[in-house]
Amino acid sequence: MVSPEQFYEYCVARNLPFAFYRLPGSPDVKIIAQSSPVIQKTVFDKKTVNRSGFVFAPFEEDADTESILIGPDVVCTDNTLPDLDFAPTAEVKKYKRTWTANLKETSRAQFERLVRKIKKEIKAGNASKIIAARVIKKKKPKDFNPVELFYALCKSYPQAFVSLVFTSGYGLWVGASPEVLVAVNNNQLTTYALAGTKANTAENRKEGWGEKEKEEHAIVSRYIIKVLQGVAKHEPVVKGPTAVTAGNLLHLRTTITYKPVAHAMWQKAVRALHPTPAVAGMPQKAATGFISRYEKNPRSFYSGYLGPINLDGKIDIFVNLRCMRVLKDKLAIYVGCGVTADSVPADEWTESKIKSQTLLKVMEANK
Repeated sequence: MVSPEQFYEYCVARNLPFAFYRLPGSPDVKIIAQSSPVIQKTVFDKKTVNRSGFVFAPFEEDADTESILIGPDVVCTDNTLPDLDFAPTAEVKKYKRTWTANLKETSRAQFERLVRKIKKEIKAGNASKIIAARVIKKKKPKDFNPVELFYALCKSYPQAFVSLVFTSGYGLWVGASPEVLVAVNNNQLTTYALAGTKANTAENRKEGWGEKEKEEHAIVSRYIIKVLQGVAKHEPVVKGPTAVTAGNLLHLRTTITYKPVAHAMWQKAVRALHPTPAVAGMPQKAATGFISRYEKNPRSFYSGYLGPINLDGKIDIFVNLRCMRVLKDKLAIYVGCGVTADSVPADEWTESKIKSQTLLKVMEANK
């Protein structure tokens, strides 16, 4: 029987795009892979609404980073992996793996300076919220095993969407995201407003939420409902906000559902929602413009979206949060915080450190 590690090594050696993933609350690890290294661009239109595969999209597309779809040449679980003979070899040498990226670690001074700059932007009336993101770089251990890390994340975060995604050109990404972008099942579309964060401690669980977190969450909730009014034909059912646990973090979450919906609505919803205020800010255009000007590192696939589409009759697309890119000798971990008029730079730095522990503490425990 082929093991997940053998399958991983086989695909990476041949530049074959693949994804290991585990849906929230599910015991099953699923795997999808292409039999060709050729990267397929994701296209959202009427002709592709029923196309199946695994979508992997960046925060913003540009000439170097495009949305892709991993084709469903192999679709299985980790217990039903096929024999390792599904890949042609003629094209392999044409596509080189990318294990390098021009990323610099964000210092505390740089991050707090960015937060202060955002607060000035908000005070000037140009935005009400902008996400400040940073990169943490760690030396990759010599015995680093991404497949083992994936399974460790599955065990540590049973309610997260856990993923291990590889494509030639864009390299290897690992993540454990708490946030649904769009889910469609049985003619029902669901999305979440997930914003407002604090450490998951006994004291914080007992105390209420501060005005900063409440307002940050309300901005996201109002925006999502307003945007989807242009897509849906009826009003949603809104539940929340409620506090939810995501490992060492607590979040405020509002659940927004529409039923019944036409199947084609999933594409329209993704286009309308991404990037949400939870990963960009408000208003969207001003926030994304600020991010592209002032963040030191390109976000690439961090705070983009990913997930299986039209497999098992469902759509499950998640925001790519709590993730990292695996480089040749480094691990680049991405984290971000929502900055509003009430934000304190030192507090945002602390929040970003807490968020980084989603991956770091699991890696430390599995050395």
